[in-house]
Amino acid sequence: MNLIDWVTAVLPCRHVKLDSDRVFKVSPAGEIHWETACRISVAGSYESSISVKSVGVDDREEGTISHILLSGNPSKFLQGHNIFGSDDLLSLVADTYLEVMKILNINVNPIDYKFVKEGEYPLKMVDINYSYELPVRADVLSVIRSLEFKSKTRHGRPSMKGGTLYWGKSSARWALKAYSKGEEIEAKNHQLPAELKSTKLAEWADNKLRLELRLKSKEMQEIGILKASDLTSDTAQKLFNEYVRRINMTEQIALSDDKELEIPRKLKSTYILWKNGDDLRSVLPKATYYRHRKDMLGYGINIDLRQDTSPTRNVIPLIRILEAKPAAIPTWAFSEKLIHRSALR
Repeated sequence: MNLIDWVTAVLPCRHVKLDSDRVFKVSPAGEIHWETACRISVAGSYESSISVKSVGVDDREEGTISHILLSGNPSKFLQGHNIFGSDDLLSLVADTYLEVMKILNINVNPIDYKFVKEGEYPLKMVDINYSYELPVRADVLSVIRSLEFKSKTRHGRPSMKGGTLYWGKSSARWALKAYSKGEEIEAKNHQLPAELKSTKLAEWADNKLRLELRLKSKEMQEIGILKASDLTSDTAQKLFNEYVRRINMTEQIALSDDKELEIPRKLKSTYILWKNGDDLRSVLPKATYYRHRKDMLGYGINIDLRQDTSPTRNVIPLIRILEAKPAAIPTWAFSEKLIHRSALR
């Protein structure tokens, strides 16, 4: 299942204009050329927040304004995390809308809410995510490093920043990025809220490769996503696959095999050399060779026998990793109520 992550949308919401900081451009003579309101951060039940801003038609007689710009991660806002989540854009936004209105003490107009619930509003930006399961986190990082040097899109070569690989990072239309979900939630600004740290979430995320497609307003207009209701779950999945296929890559990468995962760290280098077909008698000191030989026999491996590398190398094309079936939401996520209700359908 894909995950709807970040959303920026303009939603109908007749309300008294939000009181926020403002930015002005002032001439040397003191004349104000323009001014704009800043966004307000609305904190939810968890540590994540959604930013909002009054926009639209300003009815000065009634003292109200017609719309609200909502921007943020509805999954994190509602669940406390975005390790996995729902692909139901309309339900995520509608529930976030109700929660934000409650926090801001704004009475919800039934007509406005009907438009929100039915997706009758434009999207400014949306992120569609998939997670892929690899044997261990080291394989996730190896894939990302390989993609950095062995892939490209129409945007050109990808760029790496802080462990995240970007294709088209500065594009005004669309972009892709890849990162280790396990590594991300260990970063200072992405850690799980305290009440979720005792769950299995971090363990589940540890070996997941996250791929994220960001679609911006210009691109969505061009491909026919004119309003939120156009981005159904099936449409999101097809679009994600289409844009991922734009990553041009032909190289291969070796992943950890099951036996390698059993080998303790002190023997791992010896195992890799043996698996690659090296003659360990000529590589290791004599004492080390016999000590490692004895230890490796405990794992069913005889390093006296030179390894034929061709049938044992766990090498697959990079494109197969990205075309693999995404990781499924674990069953315990539903029983422990760690996922938005719209994913239960």
